[in-house]
Amino acid sequence: MPSSPPKKQAMKPKFRITFDGAICSGCRCCELACSLFHEGQCNPFLARIHVTPKVFEGENNEVTFCRQCPDPACLHACPVEGALIVDERTGARIIDQSVCVGCGKCADACPLNTGGWVIRLHSEKKVYIKCDLCRERDEGPACVEACPWGALKYEKTR
Repeated sequence: MPSSPPKKQAMKPKFRITFDGAICSGCRCCELACSLFHEGQCNPFLARIHVTPKVFEGENNEVTFCRQCPDPACLHACPVEGALIVDERTGARIIDQSVCVGCGKCADACPLNTGGWVIRLHSEKKVYIKCDLCRERDEGPACVEACPWGALKYEKTR
């Protein structure tokens, strides 16, 4: 009987983004800042965060992004060594686009990816993308900095 591969160990996330839908205006500045930082263009379809306006329904807006799970199903589902890694500094779960083969097993495994916005295929690069907490930015995630209402916060996990 073949043995299953050993389970990948993930360090606890050190930081996370939180969201308060009660104060989100739905302006989508977070999407633009994210795509500009990661892709060099203001294109919400390339952002790693997604706003679903609910104001007209009389509800709080919703924002979808990777929650940096303590025991990430995406990390365990990825069959390619080094394609989904954990950043030492932030603990963020990161897709290395130079290694990703675009199989989508990470997206399928994510329990929060029901709408396809947490982990999704980059239409041009044919690799999967997700929030990496803007690990290259010392200031923290671009979406948090761009939110004019303070609906997004970047904080240490407990």
